[in-house]
Amino acid sequence: MNIKGLGRLVVGLLLLVSQTGCWDMKTIQDTDYVTAIGFDYQKGHYVVYCQMLDFSSVAKQEGGKSGQPPLIWVGREVGDTVSDAFNRLYKTTQQRVFWGHVSAYIFSSEALKQGIGKFMDGSVRYSETRFTQWVYSTDEPIESIFSVIPFFNTSPMSSILMQPVDNYRQRSLINPIRLFKVTVGLREPGNTVMMPSLAISKDVWKKNEKPDPKLEVSGVYALGKNDHVEWLSEDQFKGARWVEKSTARTPLVVFLNGKAAQFVSIQKPEARITPWMKGDQLLFDIHIKGKAVIAEILEMVDEETLQKQIAKQIAKEIEQTFKLGKSRNTDVYQLEHVLYRHAFSKWSKLTGNGEKPLEEYQLGDIKVEVRLTHSGMLKMKEKEKQY
Repeated sequence: MNIKGLGRLVVGLLLLVSQTGCWDMKTIQDTDYVTAIGFDYQKGHYVVYCQMLDFSSVAKQEGGKSGQPPLIWVGREVGDTVSDAFNRLYKTTQQRVFWGHVSAYIFSSEALKQGIGKFMDGSVRYSETRFTQWVYSTDEPIESIFSVIPFFNTSPMSSILMQPVDNYRQRSLINPIRLFKVTVGLREPGNTVMMPSLAISKDVWKKNEKPDPKLEVSGVYALGKNDHVEWLSEDQFKGARWVEKSTARTPLVVFLNGKAAQFVSIQKPEARITPWMKGDQLLFDIHIKGKAVIAEILEMVDEETLQKQIAKQIAKEIEQTFKLGKSRNTDVYQLEHVLYRHAFSKWSKLTGNGEKPLEEYQLGDIKVEVRLTHSGMLKMKEKEKQY
């Protein structure tokens, strides 16, 4: 090797030796990861809750179920602002806190009455946070919500709080909602945001004959104009599932002569809402199309009678939920927003260009078309007697 080549080699070795490497990189055990955040408002102060999980135990569960319950920490602090409360939490966090793994926000009813913008401003301005978190409301203590453990001692990351979609696809009644949809919905004229409400069910499941609490979606908090907040239970809100675009599969017990006759599953109903004027009266026609699958037969019913009864019950649910919402000044079906989208000039005239809520409106015709597709693995016809 000549002198010129040797010089290049020496310079290259010196450059390699002088590299510092990733000396400031933090390992997973040197960081505290917040997975869910709760907000409350008490006595004029903002209260924040943070849930943290032991991710080392979560990783071990991927290969199989753990015999030990997952480790959960819930922190609580109070401040004059939300950011003040978060910074007070830093006093007791033992390591750097990372906020990029937050998967859910949950608001108490008192926090909702203050307007969620007051709570979210400090969070969404921070670069580590996103707008994809699931958003919920609750009347339960937030510490209790964050401490509920799913089945088989799996991580809370597998609960309805963190992963609601699969549960909703199997039983579509109240649609889960992400933060970006809440943000957009509150800004859209004439829109009402329906925020799922979480509760703790203590009397359904038992583990070794002892109560085993589990999370459930019990209803919705409707967020309207001027921070108007109204709660509806799942049963009160059930008419809304027929106009919700995300409804995948929703159950219906078919009654005849006051008795349960059959159980059907309505799949992917499609709704069309049409505003129109009848003199000075604003009406909204609702047209529903859907497919029905028979899941259980208690009483034999001919196909035509069954379809008519299903349509009748769906129309009744739509009307009942509408009347209940209107009696509470809550636009459950976002009909004002439909008017804004399809007849802007009429919306502008009736609401003073959005300065006042739409009040004088009613439901028009409710038309429901249901088509029976199949009856599962068994035929719908009654079997002949076997001797």
